[in-house]
Amino acid sequence: MSQDSGTSARQPTGLDIAMQWAELPAEHMKIALDALEPQLRREHEMRVLQQKAEHKLAQEQVRAQEASAKRAHSLYLSGLIAGFVVSVGMLSGAVVVGVNDQPWLAAMLSGPSVLALTTLFVLRRNEQGQAQAVAAAQRSALNAAQQPPAP
Repeated sequence: MSQDSGTSARQPTGLDIAMQWAELPAEHMKIALDALEPQLRREHEMRVLQQKAEHKLAQEQVRAQEASAKRAHSLYLSGLIAGFVVSVGMLSGAVVVGVNDQPWLAAMLSGPSVLALTTLFVLRRNEQGQAQAVAAAQRSALNAAQQPPAP
């Protein structure tokens, strides 16, 4: 016992007990091993249960990561679809109002605003320079529409 002072604070394992009984005669050793067998079984069952719990926890983490990846993928696809619908709708609207003699409205629908909205839906980011370009394009389209036509 004096050679392993760290084992006194914890419960001795089967190997610790076997080491203590190793110096005894064979009959005593057989009795000690017979007494140790239930302890070894309990320790084995405890380790098996711990490994099962760790495996179950790892599986739950993998499932959570897969669910998160699936949500991110569906969000990305919905952004692509929304961007496509918005850009096609704006371009179609630009053609319709352009045919109906409203070129300034067609310019607003088919200009940088299409790019800005498509970038917003597809890439999920809004750049300051792009927003300023959209505002400038809309101002210039409105200014051009308010000027009287040349005689």
